[in-house]
Amino acid sequence: MLRTDDAMHARLKQKIAEITEQCAAPGWDGYGANAVTPEAVAQARAFADAIPPHSPAPDPGVEPDGGVTFGWYWTLRQTLSVSVDGSGAIHYAALLETESICGTETFRDRMPEKLVDLITSMDKLEACQPLAGG
Repeated sequence: MLRTDDAMHARLKQKIAEITEQCAAPGWDGYGANAVTPEAVAQARAFADAIPPHSPAPDPGVEPDGGVTFGWYWTLRQTLSVSVDGSGAIHYAALLETESICGTETFRDRMPEKLVDLITSMDKLEACQPLAGG
């Protein structure tokens, strides 16, 4: 997985700008999705800045309700999805092997420790996985 640094933060913000443009009109998904909201975009940019250095970089996307999502995918059984909607809350859901974890945290321009811990735990698990064929 790619790691975040200043260049990665800049690329992540560029991806947010691209998906914002692509999802600016209602119905962008062909099924009546809401347009991405300016509040969600602002919170997404702040969240991108708050991703700790050397963390894996997420894949951003837009949800049908107009929120922005960040997805980390290590394996089929190790995933984390974080959603921001501009309300100041961060909603997350994770699959950590056999354990499902979900919740809501308040975002105050810093990555909540719970999310830092989840990302760190999953990244360490991925590093311990045997290589294919080996």
